[in-house]
Amino acid sequence: MNKPVGQLRPSQLITTFGPGSIVDLPDFSVIIGGINTWDRNTMLRHSYDIDEPRLTRKLGIKKIKSIPIPNENSGGFGTLPAYRFPEFHVCPNCRKLGASYHFIDEEGILFCQNPDKKCPKVKTHPVRFLTACKNGHIDDFPWGFYVHSKENQKYDHRKCKLYLLDTGKTGSLADLIVRCETCNLNRPLSQAFQNEKLLPRCQGKRPWLGKRNVDEKGCEQQRKLLLRGASNLYFPVIESSIVVPYQSNPLVELVRREIDFENEELVGNKNNFQFYIRMNSELKQYDPEELWSITQRLRFGHEENNDLLEPEWDAITSGHRIMDEPDFEVEVQESPSPQLSKLIRVKRLKAVMVLRGFTRINPLPDATQRYSGEDSEDEENNSESNMAPITDVRAEWLPGVETFGEGIFIALNEEKLNHWVDQHQDYENQLESIHINQYRERYIPDDAIPEFPGLRYVLLHTLSHALIRELCLHSGYSASALKERIYSDSSKGMAGILIYTATVDSEGSLGGLVELGKTENFKPILSRALTAAGYCSGDPLCAEHDSVELRDINGAACHSCMLIAETSCEKSNRYLDRSVLVSTVANKGREYFHIGQI
Repeated sequence: MNKPVGQLRPSQLITTFGPGSIVDLPDFSVIIGGINTWDRNTMLRHSYDIDEPRLTRKLGIKKIKSIPIPNENSGGFGTLPAYRFPEFHVCPNCRKLGASYHFIDEEGILFCQNPDKKCPKVKTHPVRFLTACKNGHIDDFPWGFYVHSKENQKYDHRKCKLYLLDTGKTGSLADLIVRCETCNLNRPLSQAFQNEKLLPRCQGKRPWLGKRNVDEKGCEQQRKLLLRGASNLYFPVIESSIVVPYQSNPLVELVRREIDFENEELVGNKNNFQFYIRMNSELKQYDPEELWSITQRLRFGHEENNDLLEPEWDAITSGHRIMDEPDFEVEVQESPSPQLSKLIRVKRLKAVMVLRGFTRINPLPDATQRYSGEDSEDEENNSESNMAPITDVRAEWLPGVETFGEGIFIALNEEKLNHWVDQHQDYENQLESIHINQYRERYIPDDAIPEFPGLRYVLLHTLSHALIRELCLHSGYSASALKERIYSDSSKGMAGILIYTATVDSEGSLGGLVELGKTENFKPILSRALTAAGYCSGDPLCAEHDSVELRDINGAACHSCMLIAETSCEKSNRYLDRSVLVSTVANKGREYFHIGQI
C-alpha cells in the first residue's frame, strides 16, 4: 500500500508520534518509520536545514532537518513511511485472530469472511495487545506460541486456526481467552499479565526501521505485555535549546561539517588529511596547516563546549537587542524586589527541539539531564544505553522543529543567594544525601549518579513553578503551554529562570506573557505567587512533608500547590520544596523570600 493513511503535525513527529511510535487510524494502526527510511531524493527535498550550531555540535551531527510538509506542489512527497503494526487483527464478529495474510486485504483494509463460523464480510481491527522490552524492541504478542506452550505443543501457522474469545462476564482480562480450534486448546490472556515469564525472550525486532529489521546485538530482555495505547510504550528523548546570537569561527564550523572524526586514518594521519583536503571542494581553498590544527583541537576536545545554558544566560542577561537576530529580542526592566537582580522581558525567542531517540517501558531517569549535560559518559552505566535508535545507520542528521514565542526572565541577587545557601548548608547536604539514595535504590552505580543540582536549584525550581501557576491565570496561556528553563551554576554566577511559551507557528506569541514582564505588572504577580506558595489546601500535611524526615527528594510540594504539567517541568516535578521559598505553616525557617520585603 503506497498511499497516505493519516496526518500528523510536525511537532507530533518529534514528541508523541515520532519514529518507533504507534499511531491509531480508523482502519488499522501503524508504526512510524525510522529516519533511515525517509527518501532523501523526494521527501527531504521539501525539508530545510534548521540553523542551530550549538545543538548540532552537542549532538555530534551535521544537520538538523525540519519535518517535510506536503503541499499542493509537492506531489504527495512529504509523507513519512509507516508500517502496519501490530500485524495481528481480530474479527469483531467471529473473533478470528490472525496476521494480515489470514484475512482479505482490500487497499490496506483487512476484512474477515470466515466460512467456518459463517461470518459475513466484516472489517477487522488490530489487537489491543503487544510486547515490548526495555531496550526499545517491539513485537506482536506471540499468540500461537502462548496458547500451545501450556500443553507443550507446536504451533503451525499454516494449519492452526486462532480465535480471541471474549466471554464478557466481568470486563476483566480473565474474560479474554486465546483459543486454537485446530488443537482444541484454550488459555486466558490474564495469565500472561500475571506471569511475564510465560512469554519467550525478546527477539530484538525493530519494525520501525524496516519490517524485518532485527537488532544485530541481539536481546535477552524479558518481554512485557502492553496495551497498544499504553502511555509507557513510547518516551521520546528530546534535546532542546533556545536560539541565541551565536558568534563562532566559521572555519571551525566548516571543519566540523566536512571532516569525519570517526575516521582515524583521516584525522590521525596528516598525509591522508592533506590529500583529502585537496580533493574536497569546500576545504581546498583554505590553508591545510590551519585546517589540520583546528581538526586536532576538535579531535581532542580542546574547542568543545557543549553547555547549552551558559550562552543563553549571556545573551539574555546582556539586555542588548541584536539587529541581525529577528527571532531574539530582550528588554531590561527595573527589578521589583531586592532579592532579584534582573527582570528581563524576552519579547521574541526561538526554541529548537530535536528527536534523538526514544525509550520504552521506562523514561530516562531525569527529563532534563538532556538540558544540563548531566548524562554519564560511561555507556555501560548510562541509562541512555537503553535508548532505542531512530535510524539503523550512523546519523548525520536528526529531525527537529522550530518553535517561536516569548518569555520572562528573572535572576536572583547572587550575593544574597550565596549568603542564604551558606546559612542552610546542612539542609543542602541532607538533600544531596537523599538525592544519592534515590539513585542507589534504583540500582544505579555510584559513578553513574548525576551530580546533585544544589540547594540554589531547588529554590529556583520551586520559584519557577510558583510563578508558572500564577502567570497562567493572567497571561491567556494555559499552564501546560508555559515551559521553564533553569539557569543554576554557582561557579558561573548563574541563578535565573526563563518562563516562556513557544509554538511551531510563528504566530504563537500572543503578547500576554511578555506584557506581564513589565515591572509594574510583574511585581504583583510575584507577590501573589509567593503568598499562594505559603499556603496549600493540603496543609498542614503538605507543609509538614519534610524531605529530610521522609527521605524524599521533594519537600513541601504536592499537586495542590507546586506540581505542574510534566511537559512544562524540566525535572519531572522533582527537587521542589515550598519551605525554601517562603515561610509555611510548618515554619522550618529556611525561606529565601520574606513576603513583607517584596
